[in-house]
Amino acid sequence: MLGAIIGDLVGSRFEWNNIKTKDFDFLTYKCFVTDDSIMALALAKAILESAPDYSNLSQKSVEYMQSIGRNYPDCGYGIAFSEWVFSDDPHPYNSFGNGAAMRVSAAGFAAGSLEEAKLLSRKMTEVTHNHPEGLKGAEATAVAIYMARTGSSILEIRDYIEQHYYPLSFTLDGIRPTYRFNETCQDTVPQALMAFFESTSFEDAIRNAISIGGDSDTLAAICGGVAEAYYGIPADIRKHALTFLDERLLQILIEFENKYPPVMERHTRNVSVPVKRDETRKVSGEDRATLIENAVQAAEEDVQSTEADAEETTSKKLFNHLFEACNILRGPINQDEYKSYVTPILFFKRISDVYDEEYADALAFSGGDVEYAEAEEMHSFVIPNGCHWEDVRKVTKDVGKAIVNAMTGIEKANPDTLSGVFSSFDDATWTDKNKLSDERLKNLIEHMSSIRVGNKDYSADIMGDSYEFLIKKFADLSKKNAGEFYTPRTIVKLMVNLLDPQPGETVYDPACGTGGMLIEAIRHMHNDRLAYGRIYGQENNLSTSAIARMNLYLHGAKDVQVKQGDTLRNPLFLDRGRIKTFDCVLANPPFGMAKWGSAQFESDQYGRNLWGCPTDSNADFAWLQHMVKSMDPKNGRCAVVLPQGVLFHSGKEGEMRKQLVLSDKLEAVITLASGVFYSTGVSACILYLNNKKSHTHKGRICLIDGSEIYTPKRAQNELSLNNIQTLYDLYNNYTDVIERCKIVTLKDVEDDGFDLSVKRYIERKKQETIPPAVVRQNYFAALEAVRAAETKMRKLLIEGGYVHE
Repeated sequence: MLGAIIGDLVGSRFEWNNIKTKDFDFLTYKCFVTDDSIMALALAKAILESAPDYSNLSQKSVEYMQSIGRNYPDCGYGIAFSEWVFSDDPHPYNSFGNGAAMRVSAAGFAAGSLEEAKLLSRKMTEVTHNHPEGLKGAEATAVAIYMARTGSSILEIRDYIEQHYYPLSFTLDGIRPTYRFNETCQDTVPQALMAFFESTSFEDAIRNAISIGGDSDTLAAICGGVAEAYYGIPADIRKHALTFLDERLLQILIEFENKYPPVMERHTRNVSVPVKRDETRKVSGEDRATLIENAVQAAEEDVQSTEADAEETTSKKLFNHLFEACNILRGPINQDEYKSYVTPILFFKRISDVYDEEYADALAFSGGDVEYAEAEEMHSFVIPNGCHWEDVRKVTKDVGKAIVNAMTGIEKANPDTLSGVFSSFDDATWTDKNKLSDERLKNLIEHMSSIRVGNKDYSADIMGDSYEFLIKKFADLSKKNAGEFYTPRTIVKLMVNLLDPQPGETVYDPACGTGGMLIEAIRHMHNDRLAYGRIYGQENNLSTSAIARMNLYLHGAKDVQVKQGDTLRNPLFLDRGRIKTFDCVLANPPFGMAKWGSAQFESDQYGRNLWGCPTDSNADFAWLQHMVKSMDPKNGRCAVVLPQGVLFHSGKEGEMRKQLVLSDKLEAVITLASGVFYSTGVSACILYLNNKKSHTHKGRICLIDGSEIYTPKRAQNELSLNNIQTLYDLYNNYTDVIERCKIVTLKDVEDDGFDLSVKRYIERKKQETIPPAVVRQNYFAALEAVRAAETKMRKLLIEGGYVHE
């Protein structure tokens, strides 16, 4: 909210005296409040005073824009709006002026959802600007603020604005020489939003907006609202800005911020981190001086109370910086391909920055001995001459070739640890100048150069978590094949909780994707050193296996074995010619995989066809049997995600399921809600098997119906941490729960034809039976009410002259 006001203040002195540069004094005594701020605060007051369902928001908007606005007749109103403010009978006047967007920021800060942001914007805007362009400009602004406030990245916000509101096929540098004063929404809002999209901080966004000229205060007000929501406002700028507001306006702002807490901007590790005010901290005061004093004190406390770095916030902000590299690639590079470029370039930068740290430490330790500092044993990886990040950064021609040469050189110099981690991304065409010009690649290199990503800059956990966010975002962008490399992390956590791996135990994922399950297992063991060297994974996809290795490294797990190959046709973890066994086996293999090699599996040399061979159209039971064969005979546990069809399909699958049940390895079945996995509408389940069942669990299976245990989201259903805790508790308690859980015996399942459909066994609440006489009575009462309503309606239509007898 204050961000829009600051934009208005800073831009006020440039509206009729444009400046085409970012180099100017920011907040000075020459700045002043204009109609942009006054009307923005009037609408903030309307939101505060409207009904909870906002049904009277339009009425309140008129009321407060007039009652507050009339106190400032010389603040810069346009002619039509001035007449509206002072009219005794105000009506919308079909305007598409940018005033609709400049004063709507409160909608974005108050809204509880994207749809509510749109609703509030319309209700606040249509009382004046009922032209479609006016409504669109205000809505785009409110939506951008809401998305920025709720964690969307700049790229996500830009994508949404381009898809639903405006094409953004321009840059600020491109329009700056010719852009002139314009009061329309359609020629102000896109430019103001672009000033935010090209920014690196709150202040930088405001400077961007003013530097293009035009209607400076309005451009900066629109941009400032979004920038505040995304970055927060630096405490010193916030404190200075408050002094420009009179008591009436300051009181409204503080009242609004007491209900919708503001955000401070703090810089941590070269990254701008938003710090939201504690909701319990309220500001009050009887006069302007006291209000300002208390508001300034609150701003200082906001920053001081967050001096301890919040790792999750830092991870997300680092992720945003990494993900915004995609913005540079957009256009020539399809969004499905982003991961093939951003992933290796990040890893290249990380290796170089870590190398520099190790060099500096060795140099200091040796008293300046360069030869000692350059020795291979002083470094995690060898970087040959000409292959360092800074070497590539200096290149201005054939940049793509320089990137490829550097990555190839690093791979060759580290054959045991980095073989294939860069070259596996064979769909990345770095040297194709028709796709990636030298200029675009230089921009990418400079964007990544703006932050350091060494061990001292970001811990392995923060770095790894940021990369996890990045992988998830790639999955969001590429849902058609996302399930192949990304499993929702809460489901992974539930599986690891079931397995409960302990330090010293071995963990294996035969379809490891990007390594998320192995990482969660290491975390479950609290990164204990006994986990090192005991983590194994195999992944068929070449680039995904490289991502897994990078992901594990970025999380600090270097001593792991991830191999690339087809697990069902060619298992790579063997022990004296037999399938190697592990304490914990977990996976989310591809659902219903066809043409997987059933002919070879039918006479499998490793004896993995324990219970039979599935058809070549569905490998689900082949994966399951491979994992069972990989379980340690004495202590092995297995958790696997499979489609729910494995629980009830007949034929070959039915016979194999019978053998599974009779083996008494199956300890629990958990069905999951539909829509929680990417790229598939198939409902899934988790099978938990145990070679060392407790005495009380032998001969029994815990069946859990989790189909209604989820958190609905707009894009797809999710399992929250609370949801998975509920599911885990149901298993851990191992007792019947109506509507949720049933403990069945092997005899129960045998009597039901070895069908494991969970809903068949779950006990349901008894439904209340309504006597037929009551049903008939209710029916005839309803019918009579309908007839009475029809008679009344017909009478009214006749009286109104709409129909005749």
